[in-house]
Amino acid sequence: MRLTRLFRLLAALLILPVAAMLLHIGWDEWRVYHDARIGVERLAGLRSALVVAEMASRERGPANGVMGDGDPPDAAKQRRLAEARASTDAAFDELERQLADDDAGQAERVAQARAALHEARRAVDALAVQPRAQRAGAEINRAVGRMIEVIPMLTPTIGWYARSAQEIYPALSDTLIGARLAADLREYAGQLGSHFTAALTAQQPFTRQEQTRIDHTRGRIDQLYALLQGRLSSEVPSEAVAAAAQLVQRRYFSNAQQLLDDVMHAGSTDGRYGLDPAEFAARYVPDMNPIVELRDALLDDAMRRAKADRARAGVALLVVGALLLLAVSTLGAMLVVIRRRIVLPLADSSALITALADGDLEREVPEVLADDEIADILRATQTLKQRSLERRVLELERDGLIAQLREQSNTDFLTGLPNRRAFFEAATRELAQAQRHRHPLSVMMLDLDHFKRINDTYGHAAGDEVLKAVAARARVSFRLGDVVARYGGEEFVVLMPHCPREEAIHNAERLRQTIAELVVPLAARNRMTTTVSIGVAISTPHDLAPDALCQRADRALYHAKNRGRNRVAFATQDGIIDIARYDSYDDDGSASSGGDTSSRPPAGPMQRRAADPDQH
Repeated sequence: MRLTRLFRLLAALLILPVAAMLLHIGWDEWRVYHDARIGVERLAGLRSALVVAEMASRERGPANGVMGDGDPPDAAKQRRLAEARASTDAAFDELERQLADDDAGQAERVAQARAALHEARRAVDALAVQPRAQRAGAEINRAVGRMIEVIPMLTPTIGWYARSAQEIYPALSDTLIGARLAADLREYAGQLGSHFTAALTAQQPFTRQEQTRIDHTRGRIDQLYALLQGRLSSEVPSEAVAAAAQLVQRRYFSNAQQLLDDVMHAGSTDGRYGLDPAEFAARYVPDMNPIVELRDALLDDAMRRAKADRARAGVALLVVGALLLLAVSTLGAMLVVIRRRIVLPLADSSALITALADGDLEREVPEVLADDEIADILRATQTLKQRSLERRVLELERDGLIAQLREQSNTDFLTGLPNRRAFFEAATRELAQAQRHRHPLSVMMLDLDHFKRINDTYGHAAGDEVLKAVAARARVSFRLGDVVARYGGEEFVVLMPHCPREEAIHNAERLRQTIAELVVPLAARNRMTTTVSIGVAISTPHDLAPDALCQRADRALYHAKNRGRNRVAFATQDGIIDIARYDSYDDDGSASSGGDTSSRPPAGPMQRRAADPDQH
């Protein structure tokens, strides 16, 4: 067969698979457009699911007001609760309508959440009809808890919508995650307010369980806000998102926090709040609304980008369809002008490119002999080699930056000490070694005395200088293998491997004295001193995690503070020992002979009453 006829035959055989490929591209563009349309619908469903969670959360405010209402019931509070319930039911209706077309399994989950909400409402109504004096705090907390339990039942549906949208629009992941974080932040902010209902109704201080729930929720709020800020900083936010984020910072994390601090102070002291649950909600809830505005701004931004992608996909589909015939005809024209002679000289270039792909950057690029197509390939290959070398340098720099970031994530920015996370990593590792090799491990918790007064009197800048000075003094006061870390606020922790009880107590007393002698220079030639209270604990064979060891040291710390501050206390298995009354210890750390686990030490100049409201 003549080469011309063979070429025409090969050209015809080539056109068929190319045409099939072009048709496949057209089909892919259709799928992109179809997925873009589905993605917009999933974003709308995500918004509806988040609104349902928001409405169910908002309903707790007027419900708390009704449960904390006086005798006779306030008709306005009852009306607000009825309006809130109507809004929640309308949101459920809209979501169930969308899920009827999207996913039957998710629709069933939402129906179960709605049924649980109705059960929680019945519990609220049952409490509301009782006289106020008969509404027990435990029953109110259970009713609030049942309403809170509705929100996690909606989480699978919210997650399903979010995952579906993210699979179609991966570029919207940060925005959608930010919207979910904002929704979770609003929910936990609402839960925090609900935790106050029983105490506000009874006008009594918080119980220990209530205080624990409140502290846990506030910690979760801080964690969510940090994650949300990280998501917002990952890309340049729109003007609406930036404005909403600033409003959240100003309204909730400034105005509302002052209200929370006042309620927390009253709840931890005399229980004189000066307001009931409805009045608290009236002041607190408006400052939470900017969080919802931030969530909606993020969703609006995601929807705008998704609709723009859908429009682009539609245009691309039309363009690809119009180009299919043109591409096939162009292919035929290209086959006419192909030169067989350009294929043969590619062998050397192919071997060089293969070497580069295998990471062989030492191989030399062949010399350019003529200004033709092969010369262009060689010049491009030289560029690839140079960029590969540059990329290798960048990878080494990147590894160094990753190591630096890892170090920074474990370091407290103010004092330069390891932070709480780094401490627990070291403590977990050292405790395992101590248990395996049966050597003593001691932990020391120390807290600056009257630190709040320092901040109130001299300002937070002075407080920071005191923290840095104490941290610097503590850093040089221990052995090389000891870990001195900032535990949080004005509290520090020291991990002392291979340290028996006598040495740990000696180290604590020495540190207490050296900090008491520390003079901290302040602005305007001011100088000040400070003291610390210290709690010490030693590991036992039953300590499988550092939490229990730290808790014992923490109890000893607060014993020292309650006994007058500027002193050391040691935690044993039997109780807490004042070091001023310490004589000796058994091998397990319990007091013997002169040890006194309850008596008060002799009064000193730094001693304060245990009921001193300034606990720090």
